Parts: sequence; structure tokens; C-alpha cells
Amino acid sequence: MSVPGSASIPVKPASRQAEARSRPGLGNWRQRLRLWSGLVLFSFCLSHFLNHALGIISVEAMDKASTWHYWVWRSPLGEALLILAALTHVTLALWRTSRRRTLKMSRWEFSQLALGLYIPWSLIPHVSFTMGVAREFGFAPVYSQMLTMLWPEGALSQSILLLVVWFHAMIGLHFWLRLYPLYRRLLLLAATFAAAVPVLALWGWIEGARRLALTRDIAVQVTPEQRLWAQDLALQLRAFVFGLILISLLIVLIRYLVQRFASGISVTYPGGLKTRVSPGPTLLEMSRMKDIPHAAVCGGRARCSTCRVRILKGSETLSEPGAAEAAVLTRIAAGENVRLACQIRPRGNIEVQPLVPVRAAAGSTRHLQDAYFWGVEQVVTVMFVDLRNFTRITESHLAYDVVHLLNSYLDQASAAIRAEGGYVDKFIGDGIMAIFGMDCDTATGARQALGASKRIESVMKALEAEKGPQFRDPIRLGIGLHLGPAILGRIGAAGTDGTRGGLTALGDVVNTASRLETENKIHGSFLAVSKAVIDAAEAEVSGAETSEIKLRGKEIALQIFTMISLDGLYVPDARMGTATRGKGAAAIR
Repeated sequence: MSVPGSASIPVKPASRQAEARSRPGLGNWRQRLRLWSGLVLFSFCLSHFLNHALGIISVEAMDKASTWHYWVWRSPLGEALLILAALTHVTLALWRTSRRRTLKMSRWEFSQLALGLYIPWSLIPHVSFTMGVAREFGFAPVYSQMLTMLWPEGALSQSILLLVVWFHAMIGLHFWLRLYPLYRRLLLLAATFAAAVPVLALWGWIEGARRLALTRDIAVQVTPEQRLWAQDLALQLRAFVFGLILISLLIVLIRYLVQRFASGISVTYPGGLKTRVSPGPTLLEMSRMKDIPHAAVCGGRARCSTCRVRILKGSETLSEPGAAEAAVLTRIAAGENVRLACQIRPRGNIEVQPLVPVRAAAGSTRHLQDAYFWGVEQVVTVMFVDLRNFTRITESHLAYDVVHLLNSYLDQASAAIRAEGGYVDKFIGDGIMAIFGMDCDTATGARQALGASKRIESVMKALEAEKGPQFRDPIRLGIGLHLGPAILGRIGAAGTDGTRGGLTALGDVVNTASRLETENKIHGSFLAVSKAVIDAAEAEVSGAETSEIKLRGKEIALQIFTMISLDGLYVPDARMGTATRGKGAAAIR
């Protein structure tokens, strides 16, 4: 969809090599280096903590396992890799911090940054003893020595350090892996792993140290002079590392002050909201500086597309997409003038429209925090449900009976829609319009819609069984399903707090879903669904009639499936991704 008055920004298709280097989820080369260095450090911490956990059994078990741990990480290659990973990870983290134009960030980003600053403060003295003294004086950092040195005076600080390191790693892993469907399916298992490892590690090392103190008298092989040497080394390393941290924060402060007094540019958001900022920050940083809600799942690392915006005006002030941004835009088949807010740095006046909704939060500017107030373009599945022969029913039955039947049908059908995660848009006489996929991915939304269709089939059968003798005609429902891009917005919200207007979907997908619902009358079917929905849900269909319909204004015919019964419809579970088969609602849940 083109926007009048705006220039088109072509997204050059990345070559296979460039796309492989910048796949969504990995980011640019600096982000990939930071990721891989972090994974090396995580591998070391995981093996180290699992070694701690063996203290639950005995100190001897800890020592035996540490032989393999040290064989990997104290070898020349392993030690060099570990030191290089640590230096790379810290350097790139400081570089990214110094590149910020604002310290406003999401809670998880702040937590990761704060924990990252605490880690070197607590870890440096530990490293000075285990690696520094060992290399300088030949000290053997076996468990009997280290546990004796740490217990009991250093038990609290060492335990806090273990938890901080682990939580810092888990935050980074979670916000990297949550972009992948497999991780979301294994989230419960991953959460169990994340909780179990630190508990076992703390239990193991404390139990080992306590048992060692009670049963054996261990002579510490570190002299007072060596302790002073290690303390001096720790002070020097702390001064160096935190000097770099202060320099990074000073750079952020200087940039902030320069931007504050420099000539600014205007950024216009939907709803007439206009702010003035200095050029230099990314569009995402500009939004955060002005407290304007802007979605960014990956924290502004070009690993996802949730911060994408449509450039309405001022696209000529933007540079062409880099490799990481181009790969993401190509992956999602972005339309004209769509860019990632975390990657573009406007140099002139610009007008934008965010394309992904932000979860609303309470506050006086509630309508600004609700992206649906502005209008959001999103791929959704739209459902239309209709009660057959309703006109004849109203003409031949008592008003009370008609209203009772209608309310029973609408209540049960809308409950079935909501049970599958759908949003009931509106009631249109004896019809229902519903939207699926507003707060989940396209595939899940399509599966929810098909699951709701199965539930509504059960509702139809229940209504038929419960109807009174006064209703001679059978109760028949018809459903139409189609998937495509829609504009989601609160119609009638102007001049209100942004919540009074009803949320609805606009676009060709709505008209097509309504047309599919009427196709049931022609085919005598219960469900008419487009191939787009079946493909997105990865569903299996048997016993359905396949046909093509010509839509007004469309050159290519739309392929649809019509089904009298949904017994032959097999849908992967919208939550677990596993195939579910059978009849009625029980087949879905």
C-alpha cells in the first residue's frame, strides 16, 4: 500500500550470504559477536554450576568432575577462548551503552544492564584468586581450597554472585530465544531448567563447604602476601573496568546535552501527536525519550520486526537499510516505506505510523499508550457466523421464543470464540464478526479460528438438541473464515480516553470473510474457509469440497474449502503445536 506524498524506499533483497549473516534473531555482526561470546560464557557458567551441584553428593564428586571442567576451560585453547569471550562481551556491551542517546529503556533491558554492572564488581576478586594467584604462584584452586576460603565469610556474596550471573544469562537467552516458535513450545521446560540449575548449584556448594568444614581441617595454601597481591590485582581490574563504564556513561551524558541544545527535527505520530527531538538517535530511542509507547520485543537489536513503522513523510531523510534491517524486512515481506524504528536515524522532519500494537498501560495519556487508537496494520483471521433461516424464524414464532433462541446462540457462540482466544468484534443481528491473531502470530490465530469453528459446530448441535417443539426447522449455522492484512483500530474513539470506541477490523479481509460465509448457502455447508487459513494453520482437510470464487476487483480467483461437517478437519493445537483429531470441542482442548 503506497502513501501519497511519500517516496518509496526499496528494500534490496539480500544475497544468500548476506541474509545468512544477518538472519532475524541474530542481528548485525556486533550483535552476533556479543551473542556468541555470551554463549561461550554461559557454557562455562553452566558447567561450573553443575559441578557445584555435585556437592550434594560429596566434595570428592565435585573434585572428580572438576578435572573434566578444568581440562576444557584451563587448557590453553579453552582459557584463551574464555578470556577472549569475556573481553568481547564486555567491550561490545560498553560500546552499545555508549551509543545510546537516552537511558530510558524497558524494564528487562534495565535489569540486564544493572546486573551486568554488578557482575564485574563481584566477579573480579574471585577471578583474581582462582586465575591470578594460580598463574602467578602456582596455587591449585581445587574445591577443598576454594570452599575453605569462601566458607562461611564469603558464602552470602558468592551466592548472590551466582544468582546474578545466572539471572543475567537467563534474561539474555530468553529475549533472544523467544523469537523462535520451538522455544515458545518448550517454555515450561526451559523455565524449569532456569530455576533448577541455580537452586542445585547453591545447595551443592554450600552443602559441600559445610560438610568440609565439619569433617576435615583444610590448610589454605594461600599466604597473606599472596592475598594482598590478589587484592591489589582486583582493585586494579575494578578501576580499569569501572573506568570504562564511567566513560561510556559520560559519552551518553555528553550526547544527551548536545542533543538538548542542538536544533531539532519534528517526529509526527498518528493522532496528530508531534514531538521535537535532536537528530542522532534512532526512531525507537526518540519514542522512548518522549515517553511514547513503541513496541520492541528484542530491545532494538534488529532481531525482530515488532518496532516496524510505515514512513508517511520524510523518507528521503533516511539512509538505505543496512544488512541486518534488510534481512528482517525481506523475511517479513515488508511493504513500501516500512522500516525498523530501531535502525533508522532520522535527519529531518518525519511522519510515521507504528504497525505493531503496544500493550496498554494505565495513565493519564491512556489513549496514546493504546496503539489501536492510532490504527495498526496486522495480518489476522476474520470469522463471520450466521444463523440460517432467521428471517423465517422471526415471522413464524413468538417474540419470546425468538429472543430466547437468539440470545442462547449468541452467548454460546461468542463464548466458544473467546475460549479459543478470539475477539468478538460485533453482533450484526443474528450474525457475529470475530477476529483471531491480534495478540499472537498468524499461524496461532488461524488455528484458533479453526478451533473455534469446531466449538461452534458443537454449539449448533447442542442448540438443535435443546430447541423446543415450536421450532420445526433444524438449527443451522454458517461460518466464513479468511486470513489477510487488516487495519485494527478503535472506531469512534476520537475525543475520548481511547477506550470507549469499539475495536474493529477494516479491509478487504473482512469483506472476503463475509462473502465466504454466504457461500455456505450455495454449497449447503457449515464452514467455508479460504486456503490461506488452512495453509497458515498447517491444518489437514479431508472430505471437503474444493472450489474457486471470483471476488470483485480481484484478477486471481480465491480457492476455498467448504465442509458440511468438521469431522475431517485436523488442526494443530494452537497452544502446543500438536495435531488434534476428533469431534467437537474435545478435539481442540
